Amino acid sequence: MSEFQRIAAVVEKTAGGGTPDRSNSELWNGDIPWASVKDFKDGSSKLPSIKESISDKGLKLSSSNLVKAGTPIVCTRMAVGRIARSDVPVAINQDLRALFLSDRVEGDYFIFAFDHIRSRIESISVGSTVKGIRLEQLLNFEIFTPPLPEQAKIAEILSTVDRAIAQTEALIAKQQRIKTGLMADLLTRGIDEHGNLRSEATHAFKDSPLGRIPVEWEVQDLKSVGNWYSGGTPSRSNSENWGNEVPWVCPKDMKVFDLQTTIEKLTALGLKRGSRLLPAETIFIVVRGMILAHTFPVCITNKPMALNQDVKGIVTAPNVCSRFFAYWLSEHGQSLLKITTTATHGTKRFDMGELHAVDIAIPSVKEQNQLTD
Repeated sequence: MSEFQRIAAVVEKTAGGGTPDRSNSELWNGDIPWASVKDFKDGSSKLPSIKESISDKGLKLSSSNLVKAGTPIVCTRMAVGRIARSDVPVAINQDLRALFLSDRVEGDYFIFAFDHIRSRIESISVGSTVKGIRLEQLLNFEIFTPPLPEQAKIAEILSTVDRAIAQTEALIAKQQRIKTGLMADLLTRGIDEHGNLRSEATHAFKDSPLGRIPVEWEVQDLKSVGNWYSGGTPSRSNSENWGNEVPWVCPKDMKVFDLQTTIEKLTALGLKRGSRLLPAETIFIVVRGMILAHTFPVCITNKPMALNQDVKGIVTAPNVCSRFFAYWLSEHGQSLLKITTTATHGTKRFDMGELHAVDIAIPSVKEQNQLTD
């Protein structure tokens, strides 16, 4: 009969873990995988790879426990409620708890059922800097437990979906690697009239400040690529400035390459009072903010949009295709981040003079369109 049961009713015992002394090299880099919170991945019911390992001596001289393969392991500190199992025996640290199940619940089903209530488990975790949950609180939650054959069938279906997701993610990652390599070739060598990548063995190249480039290409600095515009933020204390009329771009919107909408919008009055409207096909880049410590957001719009003061909008010159330049900025993002500076309060920013002075090799408009395609 299907029913809700407390987790304590289907868990016969639990085991915690520990960390060997890191100052003793004899305790580490052995043959025993040693799991911690950083090995858990959202959406994965298995520990895909375990980053650290300990020796037999490390296991003996610490409070870590070796957990047999297939045992559900849950995070009770930091990433509270994440749960997974390992396909091999694994030692665990003090932020994890192994749950040894009774024969009333199937292991894979339990992991899926537990993950289903994870948000509720997270909601009662406490801690000012590191969130945690007490074991008795964890065991007091209820999960739905149908008969064992039904549990097995549910787990089989969900495992099939998980495998499909993993395969799709692997394919996306592979295609992303292919795209990255292809972009590097296209944006430095270009393609000829037959659509083939140029090479110095078959095509004419020339020296330039950027190295060897096709003879047809010309070097410009970024400032000459188009007109660069700044924006602003209307007063938030005046409700007349904010509405649902004019999309208003700020860094938190720039998580996609093709930007179609924004979180916040201005009224026509708000636009007049504190920002600037730029046309469709404008390229937006972040020029100030903590995100520049690791990421260089670039997007291109499909409609007119305004912008705030942490963003620059670039309307390209007639000899530069906007999408080509957006791809170029995206491809060169990591190298551009190297010229950012840090303000006294820690915020990253571009010195616009330095950014404008960066060189780019520009093909003909026809070739830019071919490369973009």
